[in-house]
Amino acid sequence: MIVVTTPTGQIGRRVVDLLLAAPEPAAVRVVTRDPDALDPGVRDRVQAVAGSHRDPAVLREAFDGADSVFWLVPPDPRTPGTATEHYLAFTDPACEALRRHRVRRVVAVTSLGHGYPHDAGTLSAAFAMDAAFGRTGVGYRGLAAPFFLENLLGQAAAIRDRGEFTMALDAARPLAAVAVDDIATLAAELLLDPAWSDQAMVPVSSPEDLTPDQLSAVMAQVLGSPVRYRQSSVEDFHAMLLGHGVAAGWARDVATMVRAQNAGIYDAERHLPPRLSQPTRLSQPTDFRTWCQRRLEPVWRKPEAGA
Repeated sequence: MIVVTTPTGQIGRRVVDLLLAAPEPAAVRVVTRDPDALDPGVRDRVQAVAGSHRDPAVLREAFDGADSVFWLVPPDPRTPGTATEHYLAFTDPACEALRRHRVRRVVAVTSLGHGYPHDAGTLSAAFAMDAAFGRTGVGYRGLAAPFFLENLLGQAAAIRDRGEFTMALDAARPLAAVAVDDIATLAAELLLDPAWSDQAMVPVSSPEDLTPDQLSAVMAQVLGSPVRYRQSSVEDFHAMLLGHGVAAGWARDVATMVRAQNAGIYDAERHLPPRLSQPTRLSQPTDFRTWCQRRLEPVWRKPEAGA
């Protein structure tokens, strides 16, 4: 039995689809606040445990009889406290449930940049999650992901209407990035691969690190329309978050994350290709041009379709 958290999210939904589409489909149990939000074609093929995977009682039910778990802590920018407190509020009861039910393995989405010596805000929260799982002795694969390319989809309208996108990232610093489909693909392959039981980080990223200026150049080529990058200050970005109702602690941690990205946190961990015991579909991870063609251009042309 494989348990999948966040089965209606961008990554979790894809993980479920891949597990069910495997040559020998796995038995899948999902944890979701709203089972009715599952895709109709999925709902009848999985076991659903209703509730939050922050709830110890829900986790005890979900992990009973489970062999492996796909774990992702959903962000909640309006929650009080720090990002680390938020991550551990999910992870600590999960660790207890893992021990109770002797779950063998966990595949979790974490951040690239292990070894960075300074506070990295929300990325440090992910590192704290890794450490907590590590102390359980469970077989663990942390999918160490950098900047999500899908973060750019929210700016499709600005790219179309004003020919620009805005971030607080250094325009001249190469940025490691990843397509979420690649994370989901690797997660499903690890969950279906019975050959591992140790603990390791598995960096997953696009095949090239591009600066925001280089990203804009590729976007312009794919979209056939001028695109420029406008860099904002971290201070202005922080103020914008607060203005949109993000909780003070979370806004501070996100701003700290951006400072760490500008300081080269992703360079602290080598971008190694995935090492699996069986061949992987990620031998050619998604490059930025391909991602723009597959994901950005359709939203840019039909923004009403959403991201």
